[in-house]
Amino acid sequence: MGMKLRLTPILKMLAVTVTVMISIYCINAVLLDLPNYETLRRESSWIFADLVHVPQFLIPFLIILYTSKGRPGHYGFNLREDPPEFSHRRMLLIGLCSGLFMSIKYVIQIVNGSPVGVPQPVTPINILGYMTFQWIIVGLSEETMFRGLIQTYLMENLEGEIKLAGHEFHIGTVIAALFWGGFHIINALNMPLSSAVFTVVITTPIGLLMGYAYQRTGSLLTTTLVHNMLFGVPLTIGYILHFMGF
Repeated sequence: MGMKLRLTPILKMLAVTVTVMISIYCINAVLLDLPNYETLRRESSWIFADLVHVPQFLIPFLIILYTSKGRPGHYGFNLREDPPEFSHRRMLLIGLCSGLFMSIKYVIQIVNGSPVGVPQPVTPINILGYMTFQWIIVGLSEETMFRGLIQTYLMENLEGEIKLAGHEFHIGTVIAALFWGGFHIINALNMPLSSAVFTVVITTPIGLLMGYAYQRTGSLLTTTLVHNMLFGVPLTIGYILHFMGF
C-alpha cells in the first residue's frame, strides 16, 4: 500500500493531545495552591496521579462515545485477540514477565542492605490508592487515549506502512507512538527536564510495540494488560517484601 499522509487527521489528534496536556497543567496549578500540597505530595502522591489521569481518560472517552454514537467497541473496547501471537493468555504472560523484570531493582536493594523501596508511608489507604492506580487507572486512561482514540483514528484516516524488523507497522501506529512518547514531556511538571526527556526517549519505542499489538487485535485489553502489569507487578512484589521485613 502506498503512503498516504493527510495533515488534518494528524492535527486533530494533536489538538486532543494538547487539550489534555493543558487540562493536566491546570489541575497541577490548582493542586499547587493547596496549603498542604507538599505533605500530600510526599505522603499520598497517588491522589495527584489519579487526578491528572482523569482528563487522559475522560476527554478521549467522551470523543469516542460521540464519534462512535455510543458504540465504543470499534475504538478498542472489546475482547478481541489475535492468537497465537496476541492472545489474552500470551499478553498476560508478557505483562507478568515485564513486571518481574522491573522488579529486579529489589534484588539490588536487598543485596545492598537497603530497605525495599515502596511508597511511604505504608498505610492501608495508601496501599489501596497506589495499587488501584497501577493496576487499573494508568493503563486504562493512557491506552484509551493513545491506542483507543488516537491510533484508531489515524489508522482509519491515513494509509501506508513502515516495515520494521520484518513487521508492517501502520503509519498511524507509528505516529500515535510518537504522540505517546512526546506526551511524557508533561512529567517536567514534577521532575527535572532531563529526566522527562529521558522518559520520552524510553516510552516512544515501547509505544511502538504496544501500538503494533493494538494494530493486530483492535482491543485495548491487549495493551492494558501489559501496561498495568508492567508497574502493578513490581509494586505488589515490593509491598510483599516490605511486609516480609526486607
